[in-house]
Amino acid sequence: MRSEPGEPSTLAVAAPSGTPRVGMAEFTAWLSDLVPELRVLWEQAIGARGLGQGRIDDHLLDRFARRLVGMLPMMLGPHRDQIRPLWVRGFELFGAVAAKRGLAAGEAIEEVHLLRELVIRALYRDPPMGGTVPISLREVLRLNRALDQAVTHASVGHTDALFFEFFEAEGAALLPGDDVAAEVMSQLGAIGREVRLVAGVSAGNEGS
Repeated sequence: MRSEPGEPSTLAVAAPSGTPRVGMAEFTAWLSDLVPELRVLWEQAIGARGLGQGRIDDHLLDRFARRLVGMLPMMLGPHRDQIRPLWVRGFELFGAVAAKRGLAAGEAIEEVHLLRELVIRALYRDPPMGGTVPISLREVLRLNRALDQAVTHASVGHTDALFFEFFEAEGAALLPGDDVAAEVMSQLGAIGREVRLVAGVSAGNEGS
């Protein structure tokens, strides 16, 4: 995340002790505001690539984008420990679907990297607090760690899907049943309900 020569860095983290910084609350609020734009741009970027044995169904892609991008700010917030298992499950499912689409493991990873690229572009284009305050190094590292986990577990999901398909391990596959799309929607729905439960607990704690 380096700026070009002559370009002001919006990810500056080296600042004198005591200098105000963009902390967790400001960074997660910025990411939350960015979610709708990121979701649409990620969908468009994946759709434009047209990888695999045909395009991913638009409705399914939209559901993935809503669930996965919507969790990103929560991966930096105080309830990230509760959200992390859902984040992992979501990207493993994304990787498994990529395998069903006929994507190679590297292609599935590239689709996740598209999300990382969009976040980095947004950080440089429209940083928190207009770039006038350095971002805390801790928050940058948490963001990078969350996106690293997304890449890793998309790869894991892709590998597992191919493994179980190869050995025809009945009942062991990530995507059981004949209607893969319906099963994926069901699993994404379950993830969404758990995310809302965590968010509801968070709101309750904040109001107490």
